[in-house]
Amino acid sequence: MLMGKSKRCLYWFLPLLLLAGAVAGCQPAYPELSLKHPEDIGAVTAPTPQYRPQVPVSFDPEVPFVRMAIAQVVSPPMTRGNYRKLPAYLPEKLEQPVELVFRSTYAEINQLILQTQVDVALIGNRSYVELRESGDMELLGVPQIKGQTEHHSYIIVPAESNVYRLEDLKGEKFIFTDPLSFPGKLYVLYRLAQVGETPDTFFSDYIYSYSHDSSIIAVAEKWVQAAAVDSLIYDNLMEKNSELREKIRIIGSSPPVGNPPLVISTKIQPELRQKIKDTFLFMHLDPEGQKALAEMGVELFVSGQDEDYDIIRDIINELQEATK
Repeated sequence: MLMGKSKRCLYWFLPLLLLAGAVAGCQPAYPELSLKHPEDIGAVTAPTPQYRPQVPVSFDPEVPFVRMAIAQVVSPPMTRGNYRKLPAYLPEKLEQPVELVFRSTYAEINQLILQTQVDVALIGNRSYVELRESGDMELLGVPQIKGQTEHHSYIIVPAESNVYRLEDLKGEKFIFTDPLSFPGKLYVLYRLAQVGETPDTFFSDYIYSYSHDSSIIAVAEKWVQAAAVDSLIYDNLMEKNSELREKIRIIGSSPPVGNPPLVISTKIQPELRQKIKDTFLFMHLDPEGQKALAEMGVELFVSGQDEDYDIIRDIINELQEATK
């Protein structure tokens, strides 16, 4: 989509606000925002390291790596900080070196899966629905967080806003998270389609943050009028930051849908595939596994059910019908 003048202004204005706060001597309360223009997701490529990482001395140099891809749906420093223990835990259990591959968007992760460049991936639930049909991957497990294996899309506004429904945001500025995110975009597309609108016809301006915490911060600081975010990340951020709780209000919530799942390639050897599954599904029973899970904010991985994602299929089908 071609960017209008207002969208270009929004893109540059937000980083300038952050810089102004730093110059004024304000204490940085939030991670740095990285906001981007809407992009053509069909043209996204995912450059994969074309090198062989250094093999730990405990492994034979010829032992193949297991690659695990992770989308940075929170700000990159937070993502990498949540996975420090996993690269040490997995090689010991799998008896193979493991490389974590971080990418900024769901489209890049999808490309890695379709190109069979990774063996395991933590992906968005919309991506799971669309990629499952290819037969290249299967559901490995679903993270359970605070007793829940489901989450919601939250539509949020500044606490002082006079907006109480999505329909009241006509002509306002909005932040999506990722073009392929169910909580960060798809649910809003569905709600808008129900009233005969699209983001282009409904909002005066919109942009992508590519991290749910960045979207939340942008709303809290009133840099935009609203955002769509993942309830899991929203609830976690609110729990840790009482200041944020006072700045934001939820005006809409989607029906529950399965948490973003862990998937595994169907192309790897059955013996290794089963070993990887067992490692993740039983790591909560291992003391070191518990530590890695706690760092990720996950209680355990459970065997998920494909039907937990049927609501996404229904929404995609309805949107396709609406555009015919």
